[in-house]
Amino acid sequence: MQFIRRLTHWSFSAPKVWLTINISLFFLLFLVYKALVVPADNLDEYVLPNGSSQQSKVSEYKNGSVFIDPLQEIIDSTLQSILTPPLQAAVEETPASNYTSIDYVIKSGDSLARIFSRLGLSRKSMYAILDADQEYLVLEPLLPKEKYTFTLDEAGGLVSLTRRIDISKSVSYVRHESGGYSYEEHITPVTYTQQVVHSQIEGSFYESAKKISLSDSNILIIHDVLEGRVDFRKDLRANDAFDLVLKTGSIDGIQVGSTQLEALQMTVKGETYRAFLHSDGRFYDEEGNSLTPSLRRWPTAKEYRISSSFNANRLHPITGHPAPHNGVDLATPTGTKVLATGDGVVTRVATHKYAGKYLVLDYNGTYGARFLHLSKVLVKKGQKVKRGQVIALSGNTSTNNRCSFAL
Repeated sequence: MQFIRRLTHWSFSAPKVWLTINISLFFLLFLVYKALVVPADNLDEYVLPNGSSQQSKVSEYKNGSVFIDPLQEIIDSTLQSILTPPLQAAVEETPASNYTSIDYVIKSGDSLARIFSRLGLSRKSMYAILDADQEYLVLEPLLPKEKYTFTLDEAGGLVSLTRRIDISKSVSYVRHESGGYSYEEHITPVTYTQQVVHSQIEGSFYESAKKISLSDSNILIIHDVLEGRVDFRKDLRANDAFDLVLKTGSIDGIQVGSTQLEALQMTVKGETYRAFLHSDGRFYDEEGNSLTPSLRRWPTAKEYRISSSFNANRLHPITGHPAPHNGVDLATPTGTKVLATGDGVVTRVATHKYAGKYLVLDYNGTYGARFLHLSKVLVKKGQKVKRGQVIALSGNTSTNNRCSFAL
């Protein structure tokens, strides 16, 4: 009993325990070292342990035969698992997320709310999409036979929503880590060609232009550009000549967009008038004089305080993601008359959850304008309007009275 007590006292004393552990560890490391080092008669030929060295796995007998040491295989495998970076192991072991893509073809009577409900998507995601869309207004109106692509994650949540505008452009709202959605554009390069058309007056100018398949919008542009110099009802005579330069875009032989008028020449009563489209969207004569009426600076009869200015690089104050403001907000009292800033055609009248009642004008040229947060719209889709004409009344669909105007 006394021997056992002495042995127990000796075994569990701290210094002796550590001494025992160190001696055991030394012998273990020595055995590992002996297993990893390749024996050689010449000291210069010794090979130190190396994870990438194949020599450490091979032992060679003096008679030349070669074998793979099983102990060496176990040691290398263990070292490899220890030396593998945790992040690399996580990436290799975690499979890529599987997303589901659904192509939905718009039917007559569809709405975003019905489509989201039909696909089992939450209203929260729909409202987040509409919130991001209020600065672009590209998801509506829903046109029959158009295709919308919904990308869903494994839990059935909406990752992205894509609308194909035409073969040259599609837009997407892509979910970011904060739960909101960011706007993205996907553009396919367009090939443009120019065509020179020569014709003569036969009947009215409108009838003559239609015979060469000129669009109503281009006919209206010619009227506006030559207004004040040519009276199309009284001055034109049969066989008066006119020449046009038209530009058309295409992708793989398929036309994209509408045909654009780039230049015109018309001879009336022996006098020739010319107009050329500049990159600023305005027409000029050969002497550089502007032929396009300038746009109004303000969409109201008087100037109002700007409550929110244009900022294409604005960031969301909470998420930090891009949240551009593509217009100017005016602090107008509710019911203020909203004026057309140029001659054009009303191309859209609609209501948006966040933009409220709004309308879109297509000016006779490169530009157009949007008027948002209206209390009442006084024009209809397809209606022609003149510069300075009252087209709506301002409203309040947000926190303050305002009229939002974007060019």
